[in-house]
Amino acid sequence: MTTETTDVAAHPPTRILLIRHGQSVANAGGIPPDHITNPLTELGHAQAKAFADGFSCEPTLFLISPYLRAQQTSVPLRQRYPGVPIEEWPIQEFHYLNPAQHNGTSEEQQMPHILGFWERDDPSYSDGPGAESFSDFVSRARNVIKRLAQLKSEGCIAVFTHGFFMQAIRILLLFPNATDQQLMSNFRRFHFVNFIENLDAVELEVVNNQLRMIGQQHLTAFTLQGETSHA
Repeated sequence: MTTETTDVAAHPPTRILLIRHGQSVANAGGIPPDHITNPLTELGHAQAKAFADGFSCEPTLFLISPYLRAQQTSVPLRQRYPGVPIEEWPIQEFHYLNPAQHNGTSEEQQMPHILGFWERDDPSYSDGPGAESFSDFVSRARNVIKRLAQLKSEGCIAVFTHGFFMQAIRILLLFPNATDQQLMSNFRRFHFVNFIENLDAVELEVVNNQLRMIGQQHLTAFTLQGETSHA
């Protein structure tokens, strides 16, 4: 029996579920007040309720994004387990467009600017006050990975977050040595070939203070700078 096997037997892995929020107004093609106050649609609320009803693991901790759509998505499961502690973590979505220029616009209207940001392919570029550079986003995700790796729980930890943020966790775990430039140059391609739908979950576990993905065999094989991912 290996040391790792012995350690796992003595200390069961901590199970963590990253959960994307339900359908938001922006997801449905509408125009929310801003990227923070982007509420769920009626369908989004129904998705959150169905997810909570079918949740099969007893949570011991809720980690929640500061953005409204993720908070609303968490409500049905929090109501089912009212005694579980709640913590707000910096697991909000990557927002890279200048809010002063793009609040009150639809994703369709933003699309030329969205494409321009990714075509610029500059991890250090910020579009203006309130906009995050790609490097800042990746740094935030790396810090969250470090914090998650310190968690210990005998149940499971439910993390209500966002699609791009979940993808950042995925790609960083798959390619931990990639540079910010390599990550940015490949991020949207990775995002679309392994798309995360509303209320999809990415399962992680902590073993010996190391965070790793499990149950991700469905991921499309992805090559970044000559290295192929192995989920």
